[in-house]
Amino acid sequence: MVNKATIQLAERLRGLELHAAHSGREVLRILALVMDHSQETTLSNLTEEMHENIRYILPSLPPYAPPLNNINQVLVILEKAQETGESVTEVKRKLGKLRSEKSDPCSIRERIVENLSAVLPPGAIIYTHTLSETVLGVVLELHRAGNLNKVIVTESRPNNDGWDTARRLAEQNLTVHLTIDAAMPSAIENAHLMLSGAEIINPDGSVVGKIGAYPAAVLCRLYGKSVYIVADSNKISNIPWSDFYLNQITPEALGLDFSHPSLSVVGAYFDITPSHLISAYATEQGLITESDISSLISGVQVSAWLTQVMGVGLKDALHASRKEEEK
Repeated sequence: MVNKATIQLAERLRGLELHAAHSGREVLRILALVMDHSQETTLSNLTEEMHENIRYILPSLPPYAPPLNNINQVLVILEKAQETGESVTEVKRKLGKLRSEKSDPCSIRERIVENLSAVLPPGAIIYTHTLSETVLGVVLELHRAGNLNKVIVTESRPNNDGWDTARRLAEQNLTVHLTIDAAMPSAIENAHLMLSGAEIINPDGSVVGKIGAYPAAVLCRLYGKSVYIVADSNKISNIPWSDFYLNQITPEALGLDFSHPSLSVVGAYFDITPSHLISAYATEQGLITESDISSLISGVQVSAWLTQVMGVGLKDALHASRKEEEK
């Protein structure tokens, strides 16, 4: 049975209410809740119930690595338990331990700040785009340490996440310049470097990010500015994701109140920045390069069930979950 909390989470994910790191923690919290409230006493029945809830969540996921990686880790716990004959109680204990390990983003940010401080010029002027929970926390820590002069932020249409970033930085008395996306060239020209978050860091070093991150990186290359991807290592994923273009920009998101058969709104909320435009990845494990990424995920086990479901395609899974919701 699909838990009510699972349905509510899926609605929030479809509405892009949660950013990548936050959504990872929320997915883990809900799966732990589903497992804790489960009345199943056998591992096979518990696994089936978890599969049902995860199958409902997957089609609603934006292309965010943390929730997908956390789902994978839960599934691996279940699959290993089936192999070794562990009890339901032991599985619940392991999920609780996993959740506690993922619950402290502050210590991760502190390590990222340490690693990033080494490459910042004195009185740095940083350009950033959209809202990243990790970038926001890192920038505020750099500000408290006296390493920043100001931050330049573009609005990040169509949902204007950049406005939220600018407001939250200004509330901490950090000098912020907010401008429109079309002013990106002058914003980048007047900054020392770009800090960008990530939704997914792929094995080849390319980065799925909020739309606009790719052209910003191209402009940084034009102006000779470094681009640092600021992300914890849970953003690195070797689970193939092919359907993120389901996240299409809608006329409503653009505030468009005009319709015509000859007019269509195109584009997705996300784009991909290739690795050759990225200077380094600032993680809690250090400033890493593209060549380091494959080694970081080489030992990560991927759930056989998740591989099969992802291979079917999220469009099919979305159709199935909608039919289930209508029952």
